[in-house]
Amino acid sequence: MSILRDFEKRLEGAVEGFFARAFRSGLQPVEMAKAVQRYQADYQHVGVDAVYVPNVYRFTLSEQDLQRFSGFTRSLQRELADVARRTADDKGWRTQGPIRIEFERNDEIRVGTFELRGKSEAPGARRQPSPPAQQPSPPAPAQPAHAQPAQAQPAQAQPAPTAGTNSPSDDGAAAAGPAAAGHKPILRAVEGSDAGKLFPLNPGSTVLGRLPECEITLTGAAVSRRHARIQQEGDRWTITDLGSTNGIRVNGHGVQVSEIKPGDRVEVGDITFSFLLSGG
Repeated sequence: MSILRDFEKRLEGAVEGFFARAFRSGLQPVEMAKAVQRYQADYQHVGVDAVYVPNVYRFTLSEQDLQRFSGFTRSLQRELADVARRTADDKGWRTQGPIRIEFERNDEIRVGTFELRGKSEAPGARRQPSPPAQQPSPPAPAQPAHAQPAQAQPAQAQPAPTAGTNSPSDDGAAAAGPAAAGHKPILRAVEGSDAGKLFPLNPGSTVLGRLPECEITLTGAAVSRRHARIQQEGDRWTITDLGSTNGIRVNGHGVQVSEIKPGDRVEVGDITFSFLLSGG
């Protein structure tokens, strides 16, 4: 029996006759299970010894759908986690910790739709708040894979710095690695709506997205409100997908978390950057 078919049978047995009444229309649990499987396939991370997939999956649902699930929420979460676990075992993927399914409410989500965000979380790690939700519409292709909500705040173009000029966020910052040695990390947009612009990165952490409060504000229509974070880790730099709609790619490969090095091509939505270290 396939994983999804077994999922439906097990869930039906867990909630008995209530299953048919609750799922005659609207959001179907099997679509949620498929979305988890697609998310695993889309957001693999190649480690030293194995391929890793997220172990925490958060569904954002409408109030009405949460109410429909209220009688068997734990059963549904448990069965969805089992789908993720069995799929990972079947594909030979590993996780950093136990698989967990979370539900949250968002009044902006339409009935019958959902948003899915995943992350890797080691046992005992302090849980971080999730990024703002992105709005999909069913039927859901690889999750997340839908356009940015129309009500998102308009982006404001980031001014291109002059060569050799420090950005305000660099003033007085003490950084390790290349930045401390006089190398200034920069993203140069080479393709897409912001092509030709230079974006200096903060020592520590820089968030890219369409929201004006992001450290780097982008104008691409395929860029999410909070799309990705670039972080300095000693003398290394990494980029992390913050649950974006259209994902990130490094040198043509879709990633959830990846190290980036000088010369790498980094795609954020529909914008392609070259990662550079200048001033060295």
